[in-house]
Amino acid sequence: MVRVDLKRALSIPAFISCVNDALEEHPERAVRRAAARELEVLEREIGFDLKLIKGTVRRGTRQAEEAAEMLHAQLRTLSRLAGHVVVCFDEFQRLNRCPGEPLAIIGSALVGSGKGNVSLLLTGSIREYLEMMLNNSREPLFNQAFKARLPAIGRAEFHEFLAFQFEATGRSIDERALDYLLALSAAHPKRTQQLAWATWRHGGRRPLDVTVVQDAFEELMDDQQADFAVMEETLANGEEAQATERKALYLLADHPDAGLTGTGLAARYGLGAHTNAKKAMPRLARRGLVEHAGADRWKIIDPFLAEWLRRNSPFAE
Repeated sequence: MVRVDLKRALSIPAFISCVNDALEEHPERAVRRAAARELEVLEREIGFDLKLIKGTVRRGTRQAEEAAEMLHAQLRTLSRLAGHVVVCFDEFQRLNRCPGEPLAIIGSALVGSGKGNVSLLLTGSIREYLEMMLNNSREPLFNQAFKARLPAIGRAEFHEFLAFQFEATGRSIDERALDYLLALSAAHPKRTQQLAWATWRHGGRRPLDVTVVQDAFEELMDDQQADFAVMEETLANGEEAQATERKALYLLADHPDAGLTGTGLAARYGLGAHTNAKKAMPRLARRGLVEHAGADRWKIIDPFLAEWLRRNSPFAE
């Protein structure tokens, strides 16, 4: 398995650099050696040292067509590393901002006939971008993906895992504090670990109790640069459709148990027609912010976002 971190893949040369780093820094020596052999052959064929790609990003001396061909050839080498290769493209949504048809290059190099020994694992954090790249019939990877929903982590299993991790650092957390931490994070995978780290860091030399967990949580809620705060700001500064989504999101946070089509709530939140909040839910779902909870009910996926919205709602009574 080769994991390619695409955080900085904002150009084709940068993409090449990401793949090169993934191979050079692979944890298994056998893979590093096999990759070195394949890349050496490739560099002789193309007459260019892939390690110099970072320099080409700064100088801009390589043509886009040449860079695309180099990336294609580099990705083709991955299929020759072993009898079965799994390539994990992490932060895959970053390719939405990468010029030069990176999806077409991936599709040509790693998907389709003659590449039966290669499997792709595409992971990312912005659901809207992934939906667009994988479900749009005009995109090169359309109809090539099988979407899998990760199972929820049980509260008991998460409790045991966190207790072990705290103890491994020589700083145990008491049972009541750990239960409170999981209640605040609703056992959300990302938010639970984020709050656990904040608790560990915020506690200093104090015993890790409920007070420390609460202090760490308040610190996270007060961070105006947190991703949930930035998401709300993005919607607030968007076009009319995004403004409607923002209002609908606040309505859902303030009144999670109320219906979305109440005339009084629609008027208070400036939504115009009483059905606008309900119509905004599928768009918010594509952004990965809400999910369908059965019948006409929806819920905000991120517990930290829901709490931040409740605390900062300009519409609440």
